[in-house]
Amino acid sequence: MRFRDRRHAGALLAEALAPLGLEHPVVLGLPRGGVVVADEVARRLGGELDVVLVRKVGAPGNPEFALGAVGERGELVLRPYALQYADPSYLEREAARQREVIRKRAERYRKVRPKVPLKGRDVVLVDDGVATGASMEAALSVALQEGPRRVVVAVPVGSPEALEKLKERAEVVALSAPQDFAAVGAYYLDFGEVTDEDVEAILLQWAP
Repeated sequence: MRFRDRRHAGALLAEALAPLGLEHPVVLGLPRGGVVVADEVARRLGGELDVVLVRKVGAPGNPEFALGAVGERGELVLRPYALQYADPSYLEREAARQREVIRKRAERYRKVRPKVPLKGRDVVLVDDGVATGASMEAALSVALQEGPRRVVVAVPVGSPEALEKLKERAEVVALSAPQDFAAVGAYYLDFGEVTDEDVEAILLQWAP
C-alpha cells in the first residue's frame, strides 16, 4: 500500500479509526511528519490536535538506526539490543543531546499551542510510520504517565515487529504492515521534509 502524501494517509487512517468510537480524542502527532498526518486525523474525528515530543537516540556513526528514544519528560527508552551497539556513556551523552533538542522544540511549539492535558481523555498517538518503534514507544510512555482513559497508536504503515511490540501496551491501528518492510518513506509518493515552521503553522490553527 502506498500513500499519495501524509494528508492522504491521515484521511485513510481517520476512516480506520472511526469505528472505535473515540470520544473527542486528543490526537498527538510526533514531530515533524507525524503532525501532518495527525492534523488530518484530528479534523476528521472531531478531536483536538497536539504534539508529543520525542527524539530518536541513534547508533554511533548511524544516527538513523534507533537504539532508543527520549521523551518530553526526559525518559530514555532503550531497544533491547542497544548495548550491543553502544556503551552506556555514549547512550547517556546522546540522550542528553536529544533532550536539549526537545527542550528547544517544546519552547517553540508550546508558545503556539499550549499542551493539552491527557488525564481521562481518549488519546491517539500518530506518526507517518514506524520502523523500529523506538520513538513511538517513548511517546506512549509519555502519554500513559498522564492517566488517559484510552490510548490508541495509529500509523499508516509500520514494520510487523514494531507493531507487535506496541500492541503489548496499547491498541494499535495500522493500515499496512508489509513483511518486507523498507524505510517509511518508501510507502509515500510524496514524502517531503516537514519543517518546524510547517508544524507551527498547523498548531496555530488549533490555538485556543
